[in-house]
Amino acid sequence: MFTAVYIKSKRLSTVEKLYQLNKKTQGETKVIVSKCPLTNDGFALAWKGLTDMYENERILVETQVDILLDLPSIDKECSSSIKWLQREINSCISCLTANKVDIGNWDPIIIRWEELDNFLTDRYRDLEAIERAKKSSNSAKPVSAPTPNKYTYQNNSHQNRLSAFQVSVEKSTCLMCKSADHKLRSCPMFLNMAPADRIKFAKRNNRCINCLGFGHLVSQCTSAFNCSTCHARHHTLLHVRTVQPSSQRGSSTPSDEIPSTSRQAQQRRNFNKSKGKPTTQVQSCFANSDKGVLLGTAQININYSGVTYAARALIDSGSECSFITERLKRRINLPVRRINAQVSGINNTVSAQVKEACCVELRSPIDPLISITTNMMVLPKLTGNLPTFHISALTRQAFPDLTLADKRFFVNEPVDVILGGDVHSQIMLDGIRKNALGSLLAQETVFGWIVTGRANTIKPTNTCVSYYNEISLEKQLASFWELEEISKENKLSEEDRYCEELYKETTKRNEDGKYVVSLPFRKDYPVNISLGSSLKIAYSQFYRNEARLSRDENLQKEYNRVLNEYVELGHMAKIYTNQTADSSNNYYLPHHAVKKEESTSTKVRVVFNASQATSNGTSLNDILLPGPVLQADLTILILRWRLFKYVFNSDIEKMYRQIQYF
Repeated sequence: MFTAVYIKSKRLSTVEKLYQLNKKTQGETKVIVSKCPLTNDGFALAWKGLTDMYENERILVETQVDILLDLPSIDKECSSSIKWLQREINSCISCLTANKVDIGNWDPIIIRWEELDNFLTDRYRDLEAIERAKKSSNSAKPVSAPTPNKYTYQNNSHQNRLSAFQVSVEKSTCLMCKSADHKLRSCPMFLNMAPADRIKFAKRNNRCINCLGFGHLVSQCTSAFNCSTCHARHHTLLHVRTVQPSSQRGSSTPSDEIPSTSRQAQQRRNFNKSKGKPTTQVQSCFANSDKGVLLGTAQININYSGVTYAARALIDSGSECSFITERLKRRINLPVRRINAQVSGINNTVSAQVKEACCVELRSPIDPLISITTNMMVLPKLTGNLPTFHISALTRQAFPDLTLADKRFFVNEPVDVILGGDVHSQIMLDGIRKNALGSLLAQETVFGWIVTGRANTIKPTNTCVSYYNEISLEKQLASFWELEEISKENKLSEEDRYCEELYKETTKRNEDGKYVVSLPFRKDYPVNISLGSSLKIAYSQFYRNEARLSRDENLQKEYNRVLNEYVELGHMAKIYTNQTADSSNNYYLPHHAVKKEESTSTKVRVVFNASQATSNGTSLNDILLPGPVLQADLTILILRWRLFKYVFNSDIEKMYRQIQYF
């Protein structure tokens, strides 16, 4: 409106526009405008300052996405609530569209929202009709109508049924003396009791032994306060001085002292019985320890498109590669490439399947000149929140003179990045501090100092691992329909469309009838992607293959026969290397033999490895587009077979060697 009324006005000079802008702003915006001189040149400075501050498209888009994802749930079904929810979501989508966000790629989300949008429209219209009907029926009743008696309600079945819900709030009273002036923790009668008797009273009345509240156990207590005497997880009023066992008395512990993990389990069973609910049989494993192991965490920066994003990383030299969470990848909007890899852990068991990888540029918060580029695999979740225990204040202050890489290393927070052995040598520096507090180790990195080792905890760590399996009929039914549903035709991506158009424009047939096609190089090759030298690597693979063949005479003869066939058919020709042969313009495919005894046609075949990396880590497959999937879906193919009496299967002999490339 200011642009329409003042800026585009031909009657006002620039200094008058600045004067009006100064009058129309307030708060932070007025501070920006008031700092500019009241001259003709000052208006441009003030307007630029406002646009730089408030017209940040990334912040506007992220704000709308946050609003969209953080919409509160509707607790009551009514027309106004449904219309509000529908209006908020449509408003966010409209704002994203206005900010030139391409929501055309959100097909799974937008299509589902369109269906939900239509449902919400029908729903709130129905509710409005019901509400209007209720209002009209209430207004139609005569004011002087006599009050019906109980017989009227019994005999007239068409009368409206009314349901009344009474809500009463009872004032909090002391559990022991029933006084409304104080709570249990301040009750004089409770304070005069011995700690052991207080514990009995709290357990008898199903009270939490940490906050003295009702309705939950100590394991579920959200209070941040512990015992001020021993820092254990119980109330200070319930602290019992621990009696050190002697050799004459044995090691028995009075049952009235602070409950152990097993006593907490007994308290949980008593609590469930008091509520009249059957207890769930869950097999649990318990472990007690007064020390926990600190893992090295660091606050790092990730740079992408000129924007810096902060993340918390775990430095793990035991990992062969680096990882990033899918949540952080989506937040940064990192471009990914498709891969198929398995992540294995202890006992060589497969713990995750990796389908995406991305290139990440790491920056140091303390040294902006440091930049490390590495490839990371994308997983939904990397690990639990670290650390998994409460760290004592003594451990937090173990290295007061060092710049820590993670100043909040003692706070239980999530980890979004794992930096593995592929970048470990680039991260670690020479500094090291040993034997702090007897077991801690500090190591210097490019992000600061990381702290590792066994650390003292505030209280004994009670770790409960439960094994519980729930079979949901709804999930089973959903899985059934997902398996039985025939997949819909996938839309081509931008790279697949580019690959299709490239083949349409460049594919031709020569005089022999063979197809001649161009290799589908990526758009950023060779400007942003380059191939390294590959001749030495191909030589090494060749020598290893020859050594393997020399140990199997029959395999060597068959392999040589296949290669001679290549020469006779014109599929292979001898070349002479020169000084420029091992350049980025040439790529030599390593090859090896694959033996298949059960094959009836070709028992030995040659396999070419286009995924072999060159000297700079790039392979031929990395710079080529895979193109769309051409094969029909297996389910559709099998269903199609059922429509015909006969099915023929054929094969094009040596098909890939019949196609020429340029």
